[in-house]
Amino acid sequence: MVVGDFQNNASLDNGNLNGFHVQDSSGDGDSTTSDGVFIYAPGGEDVAVGEHVRVRGAVSEFNGMTEITASQIWHCGSGTVAPTALALPVGSVGDFEAYEGMLVSFPQPLVISEYFNFDRYGEIVLTSQRHLTPTAQFEPGSAEAAFAAQQFLLDRITLDDGRSAQNPDPAIHPNGSVFDLNNLFRGGDLVANVTGVLDYSFNLYRIQTTQGADYIPANPRPTQPDEVGGFTKVASFNVLNYFTTIDRGPAFWICGPNQDQECRGADTYDELARQRAKIVAALSTINADVVGLIEIENNPGDGPTADLVSGLNDFFGMGTYDYIATGAIGTDAIRTALIYKPGEVTPLGSYAILDTSVDPRFLDDKNRPVLAQTFVDNLTGEIFTVAVNHLKSKGSDCNDVGDPDLGDGAGNCNVTRTLAAQALVDWLATDPTTSGDTDFLIIGDLNSYDKEDPIDILLAAGYTDLVAQFLGEEAYSYVFDGQTGYLDHALASAGMTGHISGASIWHINADEPDLIDYEMTFKQDAQDAIFAPDAYRSSDHDPVVIGICEATPPELLIELNQTMLWPPRHQYVTIQAALTASDNSGVAPTITLISVTSNEADEGLGDGDMPNDIVI
Repeated sequence: MVVGDFQNNASLDNGNLNGFHVQDSSGDGDSTTSDGVFIYAPGGEDVAVGEHVRVRGAVSEFNGMTEITASQIWHCGSGTVAPTALALPVGSVGDFEAYEGMLVSFPQPLVISEYFNFDRYGEIVLTSQRHLTPTAQFEPGSAEAAFAAQQFLLDRITLDDGRSAQNPDPAIHPNGSVFDLNNLFRGGDLVANVTGVLDYSFNLYRIQTTQGADYIPANPRPTQPDEVGGFTKVASFNVLNYFTTIDRGPAFWICGPNQDQECRGADTYDELARQRAKIVAALSTINADVVGLIEIENNPGDGPTADLVSGLNDFFGMGTYDYIATGAIGTDAIRTALIYKPGEVTPLGSYAILDTSVDPRFLDDKNRPVLAQTFVDNLTGEIFTVAVNHLKSKGSDCNDVGDPDLGDGAGNCNVTRTLAAQALVDWLATDPTTSGDTDFLIIGDLNSYDKEDPIDILLAAGYTDLVAQFLGEEAYSYVFDGQTGYLDHALASAGMTGHISGASIWHINADEPDLIDYEMTFKQDAQDAIFAPDAYRSSDHDPVVIGICEATPPELLIELNQTMLWPPRHQYVTIQAALTASDNSGVAPTITLISVTSNEADEGLGDGDMPNDIVI
C-alpha cells in the first residue's frame, strides 16, 4: 500500500522526490526487518496514499537508501495502514533500520533543536530534550564528554519536507502550513505526533512528513534583554560580518586592511539595508553604555562602525553614541570594535591592542587582535577597562601551526586559542591602557565553550565567568549541530567582580531560523519577503549584556572602649580610629560614627566639670 506520495508535484502535502513509499499492510512477521521501501518512479504512474499497488523494478541503494526503480506499476485497490509508534532516544542508531520506508509516528513531544538547513533543504532536527554541547559541560576528551556526544546521536531524528530541491518555496512549518512571519517557530519549541515515512539518505534517518505535527510554542521570543541592574551596561555582540563594502564575489577582492581580501556580508545594497536595520534594532533595544562589536569589517578607516553609530543616533538622537576610532586592526577581513555613550561614560586615555608584536603567543593571523579601552562612569566615577576578543574559530584549521582537531570535542585550533588566552591574561596584568585600575572585563567571541582550555586559563588567573555565575550551566548563546552552549563570554577580574550586578544573554538569534535573516541571495522571492526590520536573527550569536554597579564595601564594626581617663581632672581625652582599604578594590573606606556613651551624665555641672562631657 502507498503510505507516502512524494511524486513530482509542488503541493504542500507532497514533494518532488520523484517517487513514493509502499508498505506491506500485513507485514512479514519479522520485527527486525522493514515492511516498506521507496519506489523511484520519475514520470511514472500517478499514485495516491492509501492505494494498493504492485511494482516491478530493479533494487538498488541510493545514498544509503534502499529503493526500487519502477519499470511497471499496477493499481490494485485501496486500504489503510496505521503508523508504527516510535520514540526517542533509541538504544542504537541502527534501530531505525527496521522501519526504513514505513509509515511511523512519534507521539511524544519533541524539541526543535537544529534548523540550520531549514532554509536550504527544509530540514529540522528533533530531539527528546535540548542538549548542551559536551564541552559546555565536561572537559574535552573526558569520558563524560564522549558519553554526552554519544547520547545526542541516539536522541535525534531529522524532520524533512519530502522535497529535494534547494531553497524550496514555500517553506513548510512543522505544523504543515506555510512558514511565514505569522507562522514562525523557534529552537526550543515542541512538536508532537510527528508522522511520516522513515527513510535514510545522506547519512541521516529522516521523517518525510505526510501530515502536519502538533506544534507547541514553548520558547516565546523575549522582547527585551533580562534586567542586569547597575549604573552602567556593557554588551558584547557578534554582528555576523557587518560589511559596508558590498561583496561582489572572489573576482573583486577589495576588502580587508589592504583591500585585497574577499568581502563578506551583504551582497547587495538592499541586503545591507536589511542587515543594518536588524543590527540597529538589536543594539537600540539593548541600549548599552559600552558595546563590543565582533565580526565587523576591518577596513582602513572606521566606516562600518561609524555607520552603525549613525544608525543608533538616528534612533536615539544626535551624539547619543560614539565609537573608539582605531582604523584597521590586524590583517583579517574582520575585527573587533567599541562603541559607547559619551553621556554615560568617558574614555580614559588611549586604546590598546594585543597582537603578535606584543606577545608571540598571540597569533594574530589566526586570532583577531584584542581591543582594550578604559572608561570612566560619568555618574559614579568608576573606572573599568573593556577588552573585546574574537579568537580563532573551531571550524577553520590550524594545521600550518601544528594545531589540528584532536577529536576531543574542542575542535580545531584549541592550542592557538589557549596560548592567546595566556597572552591576554599576562597583557591585562601589565595595565596596557595605563588606567591605574585593576577592574578588567573580558568580553567577546572566544570560540570556546566554558569547559575548554582557554576558559580554564582565564578562570585560573582569577577571572570570574559571569555567564556561569548569573545564568548557570544551561546558558547558551549559540546553537551548532543541534546542541547549545556559549561561545560569547563575559569574564571579570577579581577587582571587577564586586562591581557586577548581573549578566544576561538575549536569545534573539540562536533560536531563530536563518530563513528570516537579511540575506536575499539564495532565497526565492517569497522567502525574501519573510523579513522584518527587527532584532530577531540579526546575527547567529546572541548578545551578552552585563550590569556594572558601585562596589559594596564590606562592613566592619569597631568598638573602642576607653576604660580609664587619665589624668582624672575632667579634661578631654581624644579617642581616634584609623581605617585603610586592604582588599585591593580601590574603593576608599567610609567611616561612620554610630554612638558615643559616657558613664557620667552629659552636661552635668558640679565639682568643676566641663558643661559638655562628650564632644564629637
